[in-house]
Amino acid sequence: MQGLREPVNTYKGWAALNRQVKKGSKAKVIYVPMFRKELTEKGEEEKRLSGFKLVPSIFGVSETEGDDLPAYEPPHWSKERAMQKLGITQVPFSSIDGNVQGWSQGFNYALNPVAAYPFKTTIHEWGHITHGHTSDEGLQEYRTHRGLYEFQAESTAYLVLNELGSADQFNAAESRNYLQSWLQGEKPDDKSTKQVFVVADRIIKAGLEEPEPDEPAEQQQELAAA
Repeated sequence: MQGLREPVNTYKGWAALNRQVKKGSKAKVIYVPMFRKELTEKGEEEKRLSGFKLVPSIFGVSETEGDDLPAYEPPHWSKERAMQKLGITQVPFSSIDGNVQGWSQGFNYALNPVAAYPFKTTIHEWGHITHGHTSDEGLQEYRTHRGLYEFQAESTAYLVLNELGSADQFNAAESRNYLQSWLQGEKPDDKSTKQVFVVADRIIKAGLEEPEPDEPAEQQQELAAA
């Protein structure tokens, strides 16, 4: 929120993840909230925000080296479970273009190891796959309908991340600009927009924990009698 577009942490925070800040790196200055203790009308002590101060304390992941970062996963939602249900497979990233965040073909997708927003990019590529953009027929029409296809994939990722409480895993303003640039002022038809909601819902449900099956009636009666 304060300017960096990559994972960040303090020096000690990176060390705890077995990553070392590179020599010569300078800590980024951020606004840190300051609190003071005050008494409420009931005479109870309470912390209240008194202002902010600038503190040089943050380093971006690009300024560190060491172990890979742990993959992000929303609470109560499993990437592995969703991939299994959707029939999606992750393959090694082979593009030499560092600007490519990810790609997908058929039911396979690849993620750039240094993608700015790895979870969002993952869902974006899943959006392409689940919308059918990466089928043989879809790939043939990709150039003709590229603006619409990118709108559907990015909108799907936007909805999924917000619904899973993962809005901090991407930049919403950048996502909206991405959509506008591909649409170029055009308005998607109702069918294309409805498909976005259907696919987003499908991806969300695919990764959610399944509820426990209901107990047989006889077992419920035994428990009640006990």
